[in-house]
Amino acid sequence: MAFRRNMCRCNLITACLTAIVTLPLLAPSLVGAVTQESVGSMNTASFEPPPRKDAPRSGTAGGGSRPGSIGCASSTFKAQTKTLAALSPGKHVGLSHHKRPVLFVYLPKTTAQVAEISLFDAKMNGVYQTNVSVANQEGIIAINLPDSLSLIKNQPYYWSFALTCNPDDRTEDWVVGGWVEYTKLSQNLQQQLEAATPVERISLYAKNGYWYDAVAAIIELQQKEPKNSQLAQFWTELLTSVGLNIIATAN
Repeated sequence: MAFRRNMCRCNLITACLTAIVTLPLLAPSLVGAVTQESVGSMNTASFEPPPRKDAPRSGTAGGGSRPGSIGCASSTFKAQTKTLAALSPGKHVGLSHHKRPVLFVYLPKTTAQVAEISLFDAKMNGVYQTNVSVANQEGIIAINLPDSLSLIKNQPYYWSFALTCNPDDRTEDWVVGGWVEYTKLSQNLQQQLEAATPVERISLYAKNGYWYDAVAAIIELQQKEPKNSQLAQFWTELLTSVGLNIIATAN
């Protein structure tokens, strides 16, 4: 809580589209022919955690969560099928080869108007915090870090997404999060990625622990090929491999 009180916030509420973008939701029911480019030896997208990259602190694993009263969930909320969830690899640190990786959250229909995005170092010291508008938003949203912020290489960070369910009582926030680390690609992996097709790159990222790059790649490619059934399969495999089964099957 000290971080929330003491840190000077960057107010992006009036320009929230630069920080948070709603994306189409991949669903396992997508059908369509797989393009020739998609056919290759990389036929799975299960996430394989990088060695020695468990979360630095207990009790801060990512994934789905909800407050006891679900105070800001809409009347149509179905706990069995949808929940607020950070698209993160649970107790593991997810890698990215970008200094400002894009973070993703699944946002169910909610009455909340504002969410607070925070970033902490491995000792849980506050690094960044901002508020964004989530009014009338639902589904997978992308969170873009500001240009002024760059992660330090090989240092884990914890990020959180907190829906402000009750502005008068922040203990009722609905909070999820995950661990992220900026790590450069090895020369061998870089060469493999350069020789791979766009779909094969998803598999390479996932198999080498680059969770955030795998998620970003599959979402970007799905926007170009919305009826590619292999992408739908990869989406389900990637999410279920880290326990995000609820999001993998959400429509």
